[in-house]
Amino acid sequence: MSDGVQLSAPVRLTDGAWFAQLGEVAVSIGSDDFHRKLLHLAGLCIRHDSSWIIRYSRVAPPDVLYTSRVPAEIVAFYNEKGQYIDPFSARWRRTGRPGVLTLSELGTESTEAVLYTKIFTPAAKIADEIGMFFSTVGHCCFGLFLERERGSFSKADIERAKLIFPALEGYHRSHLGQLFNHLRYTSGSEEEGLVQRPTLIRDRHLVEVFSNASWREAVAADDTIFPLVEALGAADGLETLQTRDYTLRTEPFDRNFPLAPGGRIFTLEAASAPREEIDYGAAAQILRTLTPRERDILILTMKGQATGQIAQALGISKGTIKNCKLRIYRKALVSSERDLVKKLTPFFPSA
Repeated sequence: MSDGVQLSAPVRLTDGAWFAQLGEVAVSIGSDDFHRKLLHLAGLCIRHDSSWIIRYSRVAPPDVLYTSRVPAEIVAFYNEKGQYIDPFSARWRRTGRPGVLTLSELGTESTEAVLYTKIFTPAAKIADEIGMFFSTVGHCCFGLFLERERGSFSKADIERAKLIFPALEGYHRSHLGQLFNHLRYTSGSEEEGLVQRPTLIRDRHLVEVFSNASWREAVAADDTIFPLVEALGAADGLETLQTRDYTLRTEPFDRNFPLAPGGRIFTLEAASAPREEIDYGAAAQILRTLTPRERDILILTMKGQATGQIAQALGISKGTIKNCKLRIYRKALVSSERDLVKKLTPFFPSA
């Protein structure tokens, strides 16, 4: 049974089907489909017509991760316009409070709620929504939504959602713990795992969702890290840069990774040998002065790509590439590409 199929009679919390699905959720902890299983579990006992999973942030746009029985044009309409008037998103930004909330409860508490009920819900054929909000990291949450095309969720529906919420939240927290445990041993021995290693996680909007104490201490001590993070975060295929005191590495997350779908993880490793003879502050200063376009061109240049290849990769003309390179030369205080590469090669060891 799909989680979005309307139920003629909700499953009771004492029924075998409820406990069977409860077991499936437990088994899925740490997997990519965990929140879909969690949504299905909630949907078993509350009659609904469709469902969504949306990742909310207090500092970035909503991110639709999954829908069931929702037309593609409605998802596109939400992404284009609906997200800006989503009252659930507005409430999360204001309060950051997990729990259960319905569209009926929001009423007209905000401008977003008024516009949402006048513009989005009629187009989406939504009469009422019930959402369950589960905090993650970095001021973010997962919103699991059940929707009705006719009528409002009853008082009994809301009470049932609130009754099961603590159990669902417990599973959710166990899921996050499993994800962090997996990250901890992604590479290196247990003693060198990510809990100890300086680590930063950003979402696809470049918003920080997690950093540990050792990362914050390293950034405070080495002012070349942050601009090099900006360079790594903007470049596909570039995985390593050399800061003054560390080797900075990154890898992307796929769209199914719950902590930061489509985001990136950055880690620092102590440099293998002292590098006092190299002025790493110079690279940081150069990168600070570059525009995003100039940074893209610099990175591709450091990877050995010719002007024509860069133009094709970025979809711009060779003339634009040449003009950008001249500006990069001036900012780097060099007069040629050869001198630029020679000057910056120590900072781009794997480029």
